[in-house]
Amino acid sequence: MKDRIRAVEKASGIVVSAGKIIREKLGGQFLTGYKSCPADLVTEVDRQSQSLIVERLGRAFPGHRLVAEEDFIQDDLDLDDRPAWFIDPLDGTTNFVFGIPVCSVTVSLAEGGKPILGVTYDPFREEIFTAVEGEGSFLNGKRIRVDGTRGKLADSLITTGFPSSEKFKGEMLRANFARIFYKAADVRALGSAALELAYIACGRITGYWEAALRPWDVAAGILLVEGAGGKVTDFYGNRLVLGNRVSIVASNSLIHEELLSDLGFLPDPGSRK
Repeated sequence: MKDRIRAVEKASGIVVSAGKIIREKLGGQFLTGYKSCPADLVTEVDRQSQSLIVERLGRAFPGHRLVAEEDFIQDDLDLDDRPAWFIDPLDGTTNFVFGIPVCSVTVSLAEGGKPILGVTYDPFREEIFTAVEGEGSFLNGKRIRVDGTRGKLADSLITTGFPSSEKFKGEMLRANFARIFYKAADVRALGSAALELAYIACGRITGYWEAALRPWDVAAGILLVEGAGGKVTDFYGNRLVLGNRVSIVASNSLIHEELLSDLGFLPDPGSRK
């Protein structure tokens, strides 16, 4: 356990350094392109942040696999049981490109496809969220918990996001948006899955769902939510497994079953795992 705590401390220092690059570049001039489609933006700042993280994590943890967003455009991760760092050097690139300061840097160490520690850093608010499996979740060193007061969707703030690729929009459109919009207290799309999960962990958001994310988007956030007393599953209420694509529902746990039911993905109750 001490090794994991030291690792999360080391990773925290690295993501803060990467976050400084992002903070200094917001609103400035930088090269912008796209990956899988025109809506899937990438900038030179993503790559600068990633280079720093990969170089420093590689030096600090020789032998660990480094799975970084800008190295993998297609579904070709070929995940195995080796210890692997999932790295998103700038989660919320579209926000960043448009000058909106809602984005983050997030990294997580996984073993056997299961996150065991994670760090998410908001460079504009200088908030660093950390979690180590079995040790709880923290914001700037102080323990955090999910919202324990809202037990109904009608009282809840729900967030979601939208796949950039048309290939995955169909799964998202299967959700019963109308039911969620009419029933929830309010609905948002912040544009950074990592931050939305961190915000569930500290009680700012009650529930969240999104389809076809990559593992680096959610690996740290899964641990943050669970370590803070929340719940994370796939769209069908099953345990979430990191893979090439991840469809996720996360909540304060109190509204989880209602959120799953109202999203409309659940099969017959008798077939649930």
